[in-house]
Amino acid sequence: MKGYMPKFSILGPGLLWSAILFYCIPHDGHHIQHDLAAKSAALLAQHDISPGGLSDVLTVDGRDVTLTGYEGTPEVSENTVKMIAAIWGVRSVHTNILRRPEPPMPVVTPQQAREAAASISGILKLQDVEFYSGSERLTPLGQRTLDQVANVLAKYPGMPVEIAGHTDSQGDPAKNMELSRKRAASVKQYLVEKGIAGGNLKYVGFGATKPIASNANAAGRQENRRVEFHTKETN
Repeated sequence: MKGYMPKFSILGPGLLWSAILFYCIPHDGHHIQHDLAAKSAALLAQHDISPGGLSDVLTVDGRDVTLTGYEGTPEVSENTVKMIAAIWGVRSVHTNILRRPEPPMPVVTPQQAREAAASISGILKLQDVEFYSGSERLTPLGQRTLDQVANVLAKYPGMPVEIAGHTDSQGDPAKNMELSRKRAASVKQYLVEKGIAGGNLKYVGFGATKPIASNANAAGRQENRRVEFHTKETN
């Protein structure tokens, strides 16, 4: 018949291409997943990403890809995500950021703890950890003393240290207790600012409860106003 057209022409170009793709592209889920995994692995290998092995880096579930790696590594960088996302057939790309394990703390032996204590004791015999009167603020002399203490502690990373604040018996006992605690906390903060790990430092205030000299005279009271450092070994 004149003007006869095949019926499938009424599908139009869009539907026609959809039909072609449907019959020409495998729809087996396992095949698609395997294909995407191979293409993703090849792309990562091409850019020398995770040369040690891709099995721990690349996971493909259907059309979804997961990249695993430590923060800041190429495996999970923005550029890598974009490269994988550009592969035809990939639906989504996720990242699994791993937390780097904490390095083991160095072991501090009893002998090392004693050595550190002796060095700090030698420093404190020459100059005190000095504060402004009635305050937890360190004087310039107090800061210089702690600079030397920090140099000693830096030689023994991981060593636990208790910072103990003490006062004389002048004034209100409760206020003295609070002042001694604040001064010990101020010492800890200063040492942390000098690079000593805060997790190794514990502070406590004893007020006037542990005098080492008589509070009946000025010389004794000055001795009692002090900061002590108790170093300890690690288990």
